[in-house]
Amino acid sequence: MLTDTQRAQAVERYQAGERTGAIAVSFGVSRQAIAALLRRRGVELRTQVKLTPSQRDEAAERYTRGQTSGNIAASLGVTHVTILKVLHRREVVVRGHCTLKHDALDPLTADAAYWCGFLFADGNVHERPGYRPVVSVGLAERDREHLVKLRAFLGSTHAISTVSQKHPACQFRVTSARLAARLLGLGRYEGPIAPELATSRDFWRGVVDGDGSIGRYSKRPGGPRSAQIRLFGERRLIAAFSEFLINDGTTGANLSVRTHKNIYCAGTSGRSATRIIDLLYRDAKTSLSRKAATAQAILHQEAEHEWRLPGRG
Repeated sequence: MLTDTQRAQAVERYQAGERTGAIAVSFGVSRQAIAALLRRRGVELRTQVKLTPSQRDEAAERYTRGQTSGNIAASLGVTHVTILKVLHRREVVVRGHCTLKHDALDPLTADAAYWCGFLFADGNVHERPGYRPVVSVGLAERDREHLVKLRAFLGSTHAISTVSQKHPACQFRVTSARLAARLLGLGRYEGPIAPELATSRDFWRGVVDGDGSIGRYSKRPGGPRSAQIRLFGERRLIAAFSEFLINDGTTGANLSVRTHKNIYCAGTSGRSATRIIDLLYRDAKTSLSRKAATAQAILHQEAEHEWRLPGRG
């Protein structure tokens, strides 16, 4: 609360040419409070200052050097909110706000390739004119821990929200032009999938974790069960997966491809499925926990079967 003397000083300083932001900082109040005071005293407010491109650069640089957004705003004659908007547009991590590694997918490490695959399958990139792009992914509540892993990889402190009580599900979303552009550039929705991903087992494990299934099934009731793997997706994704397997020498020609509603489904069973599961999941650092457990069970059972064959051991 300003005293009568401070109110008079605020009016005098503003009429002398000082900016409302600087006056507000000196008195420990908001710029809006000073503006309201001036209006009550019948003082005509000057046109709000708009930052030039060089001033925006300066604001971002000063903030990364440790200055507060309030002090920067006061010195440039704008509001604290204006500076925050500049920082968000420049994707500068704001202290005290949610953190995010916007460059997490830039080097395609094994982990980055995996999460690209998972986001290709289950993630979405939302773009709207006038807004920064959003990357989001939703999963069943039982897989919430996997979103925790993704959040940790991205260095994020954003919340994982519950989006449905009737059918328990959760969602994780971040705002990042850089992450969105990276995913789109790697082929998320159209064009060829980047070669660094198309030839990566980590990428394809991420895709299968998102839009695939693995397990042991019998072809007839009561019959023997064998390994099976399936992947659902666009035609170009299925074709790239098949090419990856052929080039690896694992399989590919044995994949059965059919349409499933408006998407394609590729799958195989038996030894071919076991070889693919072995390729994708053996000694994998990052994977969906329940699918990794299923994969390890299949590989363990297959190893026991091989050991028991005549002439073994």
